[in-house]
Amino acid sequence: MNQTSEYIDSYYQATGNVLPQQPVLTGDITADVCIIGGGMTGFNAAIELRKRGFDVVVLESGRLSWGASGRNGGMCLVGYCLGLHELDETFGPEWGRQLWDLSCESLDVVRERISEFNIDCDFQQNYIELAIKPSHEEELRAYQELMESRYDYNSVTWWDSDKIREVTTSSRYIGGLFDANSAHMHPLNYTLGLARAAMELGVKVFEQSRATKLVKGNPNQIHTEQGCVKAKQVLLACNAYLDGLHRKAESKTLPVVSYIGVTEQLGDRQPITNNMAMSDLNNSLDYFRPTADGRILFGGVNHPFNGEYKDSQERVRQRMLKVFPQLGDVKMEHHWGGLFAVTREYMPQIEHLGNDIYTAHGYTGHGVSLTNIAGRVVAEAMAGNAERFDVFSRIKHKWIPTPKILRKPALAMAIWKAELEDVLGS
Repeated sequence: MNQTSEYIDSYYQATGNVLPQQPVLTGDITADVCIIGGGMTGFNAAIELRKRGFDVVVLESGRLSWGASGRNGGMCLVGYCLGLHELDETFGPEWGRQLWDLSCESLDVVRERISEFNIDCDFQQNYIELAIKPSHEEELRAYQELMESRYDYNSVTWWDSDKIREVTTSSRYIGGLFDANSAHMHPLNYTLGLARAAMELGVKVFEQSRATKLVKGNPNQIHTEQGCVKAKQVLLACNAYLDGLHRKAESKTLPVVSYIGVTEQLGDRQPITNNMAMSDLNNSLDYFRPTADGRILFGGVNHPFNGEYKDSQERVRQRMLKVFPQLGDVKMEHHWGGLFAVTREYMPQIEHLGNDIYTAHGYTGHGVSLTNIAGRVVAEAMAGNAERFDVFSRIKHKWIPTPKILRKPALAMAIWKAELEDVLGS
């Protein structure tokens, strides 16, 4: 997972609208805001800040959208990793409703960005969360009742197994909660579209300019190997790639590696006929979707020690064949992995760290959507209105064991426990 000067070999890279490489930061410059991380969070915040008249600099250590923003599964969903009942019970109906509504606004922001900046990213609405066993069906039906009765979310419909088989060749699922609002897309092209828009608005962007040290002060100083940005306000938008830049922010998230595969083009063998994205309700879940050019993207394999399986591509393929056994002779043309950041609360960490330094990360698998609202509320807070920002910053995030020697065993235990619960649960 070492960062390089170019994008990893992936389906997204092969089909990406890659921008010309931006300059390396050399020398000292000043700005109102320095954003560390050229991904979805960083560029959403940069766009919002420029619209408010701020002078903004973005530092990216590799190529733009090199990290999770440019290599994720592309699922753009309402909600959080924390389930809706847990959200309701943990935060109460009023606070829970505020959090839910902000997650719904995330999808609105995505549609606004695509329309305003003419971003070509294969955006496609329709998603279904699938039940493999009766307990899943019970949970999903309860979600639907809560969404509609308390949260006024009326985009969901219950599909039985017959309805699912009308639009997919898989017979694995006993039912599912279909959401016409949630979506999927080409995340690299979306992020690069945000980057292009930000630069057209006047944001200064530097690639190959890794932030090596953050010195708190008035102004704060962000040092790179060849330069320095002096800025009153700073946003850490690095997600799983903080790499020791800020201990407090890093101590509340845990990087997790995940793998994705994409098949060859399937033609009339496409097993999903209505272009919807799909995932199951297992702890160690499978997620999959058709691409715009007629392939299947399939993900969900995690490594318990954040390493790389020698046969990770075959592991992804075997998971796919449990869902679509008829694709046994289909080739996986693309395969890659990457890190995403999780929190113990299964909620994003969006907070003020003191000294005009903010962080927004730890989306726990929901970053394609939540990065959009994160960038907006951070920009609002930097501009002096923290009301919506505080809906997130009030969440009390627990520390994750900070010694690196303890982090990997803790992750392994969590993954193994989740997989065991999937096997033993009814």
